[in-house]
Amino acid sequence: MNNKKTLNRFLTILDFWETELDHYDFNQLTRKEKPESWSMGQLYQHLIDGTLRSHLQQVNQCLKSSENKKENKNLQAFVSYFIINGFPPIKIKIQASEEYTPKQPDSVNEIKMGLRKVKQEMERTLEKFKTDKKGKTLLPGFSYLNAEEWYRLILLHFKHHLRQKQRLDAFLNKSENDK
Repeated sequence: MNNKKTLNRFLTILDFWETELDHYDFNQLTRKEKPESWSMGQLYQHLIDGTLRSHLQQVNQCLKSSENKKENKNLQAFVSYFIINGFPPIKIKIQASEEYTPKQPDSVNEIKMGLRKVKQEMERTLEKFKTDKKGKTLLPGFSYLNAEEWYRLILLHFKHHLRQKQRLDAFLNKSENDK
């Protein structure tokens, strides 16, 4: 898949996430099923922060460097990218921590601005792929990815969290019906 196709597919899924955001009030965005669970707002924050603070930084690092060119991705990455075009349909649980656990949003507008920033940066990054530098950086669990693979990972990451969104929607609908 070329980078322009990746961007177009990403913009389609981003539009879905933006449209869905309009269905929640602030109370719904911050409601949690259990204290250790994420709220819908935290899920949105995770997608925004993961894109801006991690994935796009890796894309840029690969485009500025020729390091690790000969390193390869592992079988899990190969299957995800080329066979199932997504992450395996499993629930990934990571230990809660200040570094990893997304913060609750301060407002619906904060999330909207974050999604706009993601869109702008994805479009801006597409123009950077004209460089000769094609290094790779390490993604734990997948081994080494190049800039194009990191860029596509953003699309796969937004798709992967649709299952989590469905679970949160079911919880929110149940809580609304229980009132």
